[in-house]
Amino acid sequence: MKDIIDKHARKIFWLSMLIAQVLGFLLFKDLADVSQWVVQSPRETTMWVWYHRWAISFFALAAMAITCYLKYRQRNVIGNKAFISLALFFCFTFYSGMLNPHIMMRARMDNGVFVSIEEAKKYVKPYESVIVLEINGKARAHSDKQLLRPHVAGNGELGGENVVMTYCGLTNLGMAYTPEINGQKLDLAPMSQLENNLIMYDKISGEPIQQLWGQTEADYNQNSESKMREWPTYRMPFDKFAVAFPEGEVYVNDYLVEDMRPSFWDNPFLAIYDPIMELIFKLAVAHQETNDEPTFPTLEHIDPRLPSKEQIYGLNVGDDYVAYTEEFVKEQAQPINATIGEKAIVVSYDKEFKSLGIFYNTTGNAITEIDFYGQTPYGKLPRVETVKAGAYWIIWANFFPETDINRV
Repeated sequence: MKDIIDKHARKIFWLSMLIAQVLGFLLFKDLADVSQWVVQSPRETTMWVWYHRWAISFFALAAMAITCYLKYRQRNVIGNKAFISLALFFCFTFYSGMLNPHIMMRARMDNGVFVSIEEAKKYVKPYESVIVLEINGKARAHSDKQLLRPHVAGNGELGGENVVMTYCGLTNLGMAYTPEINGQKLDLAPMSQLENNLIMYDKISGEPIQQLWGQTEADYNQNSESKMREWPTYRMPFDKFAVAFPEGEVYVNDYLVEDMRPSFWDNPFLAIYDPIMELIFKLAVAHQETNDEPTFPTLEHIDPRLPSKEQIYGLNVGDDYVAYTEEFVKEQAQPINATIGEKAIVVSYDKEFKSLGIFYNTTGNAITEIDFYGQTPYGKLPRVETVKAGAYWIIWANFFPETDINRV
């Protein structure tokens, strides 16, 4: 009788262990972000796992609990070293998929730290490119380095508008949004990346949101027009931002900079963990910047019309997509007057502030003179809100393959 019980216990043990390991690996494969270096899943699979992650986690943990119970009751069901190895592997895959992304990418949607330009000089180099968000005369600068880990940074209103900056290091892209869809407020946090672009999610509804689309996965799949409101952003060196907006604010990542991050005695785990994660992120971003191939080999469409890592200024008006290169705009003797989506657009590079600007031409006249702020002889022009400033061509062309290049 004991032999029969032992035999059944072994069967239950190994079946439970198999279920736990398969489910743990599923969470790792589709939700761990960095796992896509070595294993890729179709978008549909990743989304299925995301929507069912709590059920998968429950059954994975329940199955592992059964193995622990059987090991405790019947020590010879498996050797100690083998059991410890399998248990540690499960802990690694489960932690990597369900917990680690939310620790390594801690969003700062409502509690971002913004400092004065003078204080920011301790953290941002003069020549460092910053992503600028300007609303109703109030301006903020965000460096790529400071945005790299939180991916989402804000602290409420800017210029009277509810706005948050989102960032993807793999795309080299900052996009500013009002975190609302159809009047419903969103609580944005990083989820993962798909096709080398940030996937966020709304912590209220659980819905994934692709950064480049600005809409939930459900709305995108249903061809809905519902999306977050996008705000104009552009790039310039930090020292030029300081001249253009002397009263401006600068975002600082409080768990990155030395005089703000937790010390070992404040939080031993984060004091060790954050530098490791920072190194991993830096290596991934450096690889993306310096190699023709994307860091994560998950792109469906490769467009050879431009070098893969050319930093372009992409925009759309309706379904009309155009990408400009900085070199092309610089070469023009005067501002480019183009029509995109049946709207007049002006593209200009300002040599003084070293910044490429794209504006709506609301004057009805051809523009031959325009300054950094959009001032022309006919009045001030508003910036185009859909500009993706400095995005890598390979990522832009993958999501928007119909794009035109350097339209005049």
